[in-house]
Formats: sequence, structure tokens, C-alpha cells
Amino acid sequence: MLANRLVVGIDYGTTYTGVAFCETSGTNALERQIQIVQNWPAAHSMIGTKEKVPSEIAYTENGRTLWGSMIPPNVQRHIWTKLDLDNNRSYSGEAAKIRQELAHSVPRKPAVDIVSEYLSKVKEQLMKNLDAQFGPILWRSLPITLVITMPAIWSDGAKDRTLQAFNAAGFTHMDRDFAQLKRTIATTEPEAAALYTLSSLRGTIREDTLKIDDGFVVCDMGGGTVDLISYRIAGNTPTIVEEVTIGTGDQCGGSFVDREFITWLERRLGKEDFLKVAGYPEAAQCWHTSLSQKLGRMLQEFTLNSKSGFSGSEDNYIPLPAPLTMVEDEARGMCDGCIHIKASDVKQMFESCLRKTCELIADQIQKAKASKRVSMKYVFLVGGFAESPYIYGKIKEYCEGLGLETIKPGCAWSAVARGAVVKGIEGDSTAILTRKSRRHYGTVVCRSFVSGLHEESDAFTHAYFATEWARDQTNWLIHKGQDMHASHETHAAAEIYTQFWPGEERFMSMKLIACDAEDAPTSSKHAAVYNVTTVVADLRNVPDSYLEMKVNPIGETYFHVKTLVHISMQSTLDFYITVNGKKCGSIAAQYE
Repeated sequence: MLANRLVVGIDYGTTYTGVAFCETSGTNALERQIQIVQNWPAAHSMIGTKEKVPSEIAYTENGRTLWGSMIPPNVQRHIWTKLDLDNNRSYSGEAAKIRQELAHSVPRKPAVDIVSEYLSKVKEQLMKNLDAQFGPILWRSLPITLVITMPAIWSDGAKDRTLQAFNAAGFTHMDRDFAQLKRTIATTEPEAAALYTLSSLRGTIREDTLKIDDGFVVCDMGGGTVDLISYRIAGNTPTIVEEVTIGTGDQCGGSFVDREFITWLERRLGKEDFLKVAGYPEAAQCWHTSLSQKLGRMLQEFTLNSKSGFSGSEDNYIPLPAPLTMVEDEARGMCDGCIHIKASDVKQMFESCLRKTCELIADQIQKAKASKRVSMKYVFLVGGFAESPYIYGKIKEYCEGLGLETIKPGCAWSAVARGAVVKGIEGDSTAILTRKSRRHYGTVVCRSFVSGLHEESDAFTHAYFATEWARDQTNWLIHKGQDMHASHETHAAAEIYTQFWPGEERFMSMKLIACDAEDAPTSSKHAAVYNVTTVVADLRNVPDSYLEMKVNPIGETYFHVKTLVHISMQSTLDFYITVNGKKCGSIAAQYE
């Protein structure tokens, strides 16, 4: 464990964001060292938070930028923008609707720009806390490790765009305040939650009850996504775990309850009166993601007074805005300037998220048992949505039927941010032994054409070899479900042969592809195969002695070089290139 470092963990969430930090040269009582930012600025004590701040930003007409709890209830704001970082086209239902609405919301900026502007405000508040804790000079002199959490179900492109947003926000060693940034680590939200859970169990009676081959599911219930991974105890003293199933998840977090409330409100008020709250008809395509002043206030009232403390039996009343304050309509539950929300209404708003989460838990348990490597014992619930008494009670009841004990660790809401700090402290000696690849990864290659094996439409004459080859073939490097050791620097290497004509610029590109299906096809044109990124390598500084001069069958001279593109598949993809066993050349990844 390295000493004399400042470790910062940031959990940028769909609805709330949490930040934790720790200076590692303190005592060995790790949990007591980790501090969570709690003094988030708020315009009103009712909407202030302690451990997290709303992931919201507003641009006012006078040019001001408001964020988090500083946005008054009557100001239009951008919410759920995190979901727009992922361009996954396979989403359906409410998740697909959000993507459509985000595309129409105004004023419209690229998601990376909106997120980076929000994160820059988070950075300012973090620095105020570090100044107060360590002094403005001391913490800026410490080597900094930054740990960023992301949904495990996200695409590699979404993870890359998240890192772009953090860099644009000033979380980079090029920034004056973060000039001592030495390392940026990305980790998945459920893995961070697992690390926090394990650290919180150390030295407790429950840790003593965990035996090798015991298993547990970490269910991270956030505002946008619900992520799950099952772990097997692989070693004790200290506890070491390995992933026993491929992690799964869905977009069914707490923000979808908010969306159900808006849908319920539209249905209860009727189209005409709802538009008086939500805005004009032309804004109807985006009122779920860029809320009007009136609708934003009503959603805030629902979240604070009806949703957060709901246990299953409470009715509630939400104030109506003008001009509906004077409407008295018993059939619609409108009286005394409020609208009545019955407990049965709120249950219905939770129903879809609850059902999907239970299905995800059941799927994890089934797959873990099918592996015959683990005895499942617990389900650990973390994340802001897990703080809901109704959600916790219903999931606990459901898991009891599966023979599992449901546990919500202390500080469940900030568990991911705290776990990110644990990840940064433990570094490469993490308690996670192995992870499983969530999909197949490979490259697009050409092979010598074989009639009957390859499609005739794939045949072409190779420009350098002047022989017949087949294009659009696949070379799978990592297979879905494959174990990947966390301590390994790389997990696969693609052997790429590149040719250059004399005087030609020495650049090489490799297309990385993926497939989520169980069986990976042999053709890259298959519908299940999609592009992840194009890796471009600059080989201009490769010594001439590494190049092989060849002559093709028609007498033309060219240069031939064999490169290895090494791929690290931790929480994000990383690449480097070697020629003749030595690192050389620079490499860049261009995501779809």
C-alpha cells in the first residue's frame, strides 16, 4: 500500500453525485480515514443534501450557471444528462424515451460539455473541502490518485466520454490545481460498492462467517442504472473475491420512478391542464429531461415528500402551481391547491423498477448456482435507490424467498464513492482477484481466401501480396465470460501485420469489435457484431531495422512490420503497442 498520497473518489450519478477523499499516511483504520464531502451548497435547507449533491445544472437567461441544490425550484434545469453519455441503441422502453427526449431538449449542448460544466462545479467544492482539511498548499503538493466510477453495463464509448468530461472539467495533471495528479483509475460502480462492503466487514463478526466458496450479490441501485455482480470468496485474511458471473444491469434506477410520477401526473390532470404545468405543446418532447419551472417544483416536492420516505402505506398531497391552485375536482384528487397521491399510486410508480431489479437478482443467483462454484448467501444493497424503505423492504422479502439474506451496509448511499477511494488506496493489490468479460472482443482481419469457406463477396486481391484474400473476418481475442486477472497488465494481444510503400507515412489502424451474443460469429458483417473503437498507431519513430523489406509477386517493393497491440480490459480499455518486443510508437483510440 503506497503512502503519502491523496486519493479522491467521484461517483457521478444520474440523479446525485458523491465525492470522497482520503490521505493515505494516516492510521490503518481505513474506514475512519475516508471522508465524504457533505457541505454541498444549497439555496434552501429543505433541498440541501449531506452525502451527495443533485446531478443537475441550469443556464439562466442572465448568463449564470446554477448547479446541484443551488437551483431554485422554479428554474428550468438539465437532469439525467448522464444517460446521454451512452449511445447504446439497444435500450428500450423508458430508457429509449429518455434518449429521444435528451436529443430534443433545449438549450442543447453535447452531453460531454454539459457534464463537464457540472463536474467543474463539483471540483470547485471538492477543492474547498481539501483547502479546509489540509490547507491550500499541502494537498496540492501531494501525489493525487483520482478514481472515477461508471455503470458496469455501459459501453466502452460511454466510459470514454465520461473520462473526456472529467478531463474537460479540470481533473487532469495539466490543471494548475491538479498538477500533482499521478494516476486516474476507472472502476465500475458495483465493484466500488463491493470493495466498500468488504472494507466495512473487516474485523466484524460477519466477516468471520464468510467462508471460501461463499457468495454474495452486490446490487448497486442508482438513479439511472441498477448494476449487479456476483462474487465468490476466494481467500480469507484478508478477504479476496472473484467475479463468479458476468455482471448484469438495466436502466431501472430511481429516476424512472420520477418519470412514472410525471406520466401519472399527465394522466391524472389531463393533457390540457398538464401542459399548463409542463409548458407549451412544442416543448412536450423534452419535459421529462429539461423540466419547466412548475413541473420541476412538483417533481422536487414528490421526491422529497412522497418518494424518499415511502414505505408502502402513506398517502400524500403535492402543491399545485398556478393556474391550477384554485381548481377543486374531487374526481382528480385536486383540492385546497394540492393534488392527492394515494399509496397505491406510488406503489405503481415503483412497480416497473422493482420488478426489473428482482428479475436481475434472480438471474444472477441462477447463473451463480449454475457455475457450481459458489454457495450464495447474501445480497448487499447499496446506492441511493436502496435507501428507499419500500424498495428495501420489497427486495428483502423477495430475497428471503430465494433463501438469501439482504443486507444494506452503513453509508449505503455513498458506498460507491467510498469504495472508489478504497480502490485507489489498494491499487493493484485490490481485493478483486478476477473479473469476467461482459462480451467478446476481437479485431477485423483478412485471411487467405478459401473457396467454400469464405463468401465470394468477401474476396479481393491484396494490394501488397497480389493474391486473393477474404475481408471482414473476425479474430476473437477475449471471449464472453472469460476470467481476467486484475493483476495482469494486459489480457490480450492482437498480432497486426502492416505494410507500407516506400515513402508512405507509417500509420497503422486496428478496428476493435465486440459481440454480446453467447456465440461469436466468424464474419464481422454479422448483425450481432459492432464496432467499439479504432486504434490508430503512429509508427514513424519505429527504427528502420524493425522493418522488413519485401517484394510482391509482380516485383513491387514494400515494407512489412509485425506489431502487437496489447489490450488491458480492466474497468476501461487501455492499449499500448510493441514491435520486436519493445514498446514504441504512440497509440490513440477513437470510439464510435
